[in-house]
Amino acid sequence: MIDCLASLARLLGLQYADNSGWDNPMQNIESKLAAMQAEFPFPDEELQRIRRRGWITNWAKKGGIGAEIGVFRGHFSEILLENLRPSKLYLVDHWTLEGSYFDWGDSYTSNNTLPTAFAREEVELRVSKHPDTDVVLIEGDFPECAPAIVEPLDWLYLDANHRYEHVLRHLYAASKLSKPDGVIMGDDWTPDKKHPHHGVFQAVNQFIKREKFELVVAGPAGQWCIRRSTE
Repeated sequence: MIDCLASLARLLGLQYADNSGWDNPMQNIESKLAAMQAEFPFPDEELQRIRRRGWITNWAKKGGIGAEIGVFRGHFSEILLENLRPSKLYLVDHWTLEGSYFDWGDSYTSNNTLPTAFAREEVELRVSKHPDTDVVLIEGDFPECAPAIVEPLDWLYLDANHRYEHVLRHLYAASKLSKPDGVIMGDDWTPDKKHPHHGVFQAVNQFIKREKFELVVAGPAGQWCIRRSTE
């Protein structure tokens, strides 16, 4: 687990041996997160959309074991933790394997000035607010790092890539990791053929045509969910 007191003290910049500053650890966490947001602002419109994405968790098992593939700064990880209260959660991302900085060249990365280590530290801080969940961070490329996920999963949430061929690979890997009654959810469901994220829509539809899976729901805020077909 990464939510031990010593780790939390390091993230908050506190001396663990000193009890000062620990009167309200949650307040300290929120203050630190606010400072991180001020230093590298996450787009307001995307923060609003993250909340709107939360409805998809209604289709996943509460209290189970899950995985989020594509974590970035952990904003949606918090939604998963708050809504599903998993006993264990795997968080998979490249983070520092991408180099010292993200090179996406957009507002998400403050025009390539956001350090990858900063993003991972922010994730650690966010998940520390949920000490009842055993959180495992995996820094690696999915699905190559899939063997690090050692239990069958009740659900997976995919948000690491938008290209058709990559999403299709992720879907096949996710299907091998999920329980028979598990679900696979994800972001960026975009039927518009001209949209740069249309590859997700294509891959999901191709996957359920080839395999014994069915679309459960899709639409609002670009969310989707599939499960094994009962037929």
